[in-house]
Amino acid sequence: MPNASLETLLGEDRGGVFFLPGNPPAKAVQQTVKKAGFACFHVDGKSIARKEQLMNALATALRLPKHFGQNWDALEECLVDLEWPGGGGALLYYDHIDGLIEAHADQFETLVEICRDAVESWKEDGTAFVVLFSGTKAPKGVTKLA
Repeated sequence: MPNASLETLLGEDRGGVFFLPGNPPAKAVQQTVKKAGFACFHVDGKSIARKEQLMNALATALRLPKHFGQNWDALEECLVDLEWPGGGGALLYYDHIDGLIEAHADQFETLVEICRDAVESWKEDGTAFVVLFSGTKAPKGVTKLA
């Protein structure tokens, strides 16, 4: 687990969308994130190959409201309106992204864009929101952590 690169990223408190190779264990990521004072949300992507599965996993991990519409627009609205404990930043860790990318690369690209928009929205409020994807291959246009 590259704790140092993740710790540095969280210490900078700037937010962003990043890729961490190799699917580090969620517990290790969560420990590092909580140590930095961030809230941590984990999406286990092992069995996600369709948008519907992704939306269900995100709704559960992020504790989205029951009225969550299970579509891209609703996800974007919820991501910019999240509440998390502690009032500090937050990190969304989505590991094992390969299944969705292989099955529906276009849907994964849409998710990345929505996450980028949410990161920017939180920056305007002075809050760091980090999205960390993990898998075997970095998605197009997503910065890889060392």
